[in-house]
Amino acid sequence: MTWRLLFAVAAALLAVAKKRNAILWFIAGFMFTWFALIIILILPGGSGRRIFVGGEHGRARETRWRRRVSRSCPYCGSHVTFDDIPGNWTCPNCGQTFTYSSDGHVFASNKDELMPQMELMVKLFAKMAKKDGVVSENEVRQVDQIVREAFRPTKEQLRKIMTLFNGARYSDEPFETIAHDLYASVRGRGDVLTDTIIALLAIAASDGALRTEEEAMIRSAASIFGLADQYESIKAQFFGRQSYSSEEGSSKIGLEACYRLLGCTPNDSDQLIKKKYRELIKENHPDRLMSRGASEATIKEANSKVTRIKHAYEQIMAARS
Repeated sequence: MTWRLLFAVAAALLAVAKKRNAILWFIAGFMFTWFALIIILILPGGSGRRIFVGGEHGRARETRWRRRVSRSCPYCGSHVTFDDIPGNWTCPNCGQTFTYSSDGHVFASNKDELMPQMELMVKLFAKMAKKDGVVSENEVRQVDQIVREAFRPTKEQLRKIMTLFNGARYSDEPFETIAHDLYASVRGRGDVLTDTIIALLAIAASDGALRTEEEAMIRSAASIFGLADQYESIKAQFFGRQSYSSEEGSSKIGLEACYRLLGCTPNDSDQLIKKKYRELIKENHPDRLMSRGASEATIKEANSKVTRIKHAYEQIMAARS
């Protein structure tokens, strides 16, 4: 009995050191003795993560945030501390919901008000649709689809978005200025900016072709967003997705497109290709994006992107075997 207690205490102490449940491991150590010690030794440390309610949709997510901010509630004036994530938050004192914007300000929520970054994206969409001189029906339909899926607007928001879109088509505000403003508004968040590039590609290609002048505009946005080195990979991912969806269930795309998708060349070694593949999977993994408070649309796109990356890697390895 004494040696069982010794094993139990040892397992519990190791559990505490690894941020695991000490009580459960005390019981496991008492029942399974040395076997429990081996298991707890090889297990990785716990994350120590916490649960919070907040973000854009006010849903509970398990994540770890390093930065918290404190602001005055616009309703009751009391100080409220919350995670540094733009979106809607609830004051624990008065129970009112307020909006925390990406520029660090708080204001009383208006569910029909357009967030600044939303307005900037719509302006970019309008400039892109107008680039070839005529806004086609396909382009309007594509913008409508992107807006509905990404922003999930209310009827009033949708009305405001279309009014903004129509006005931005004929405004003198330069495309590059809007892109700079968006970059500043979202504080350089790579996931939001990458989604914006993908949306611009979708609008440009909606009439059946990506014209030289349209791609030049998208490249300028990628450069402003700090994504110039990743543009070809983003473009390959987008057109790889288009090919995948149009081949009636076939997951096969050209080897050249597979290499572009992974950011590799046929001359690269298997080890380098494998390294690039793992980096892309890690970068685009949905769980990682969820921990950053990404939107449902972004997470859905990430799942699709991971599938395309896996198919591309498998085709390359099959061709090399």
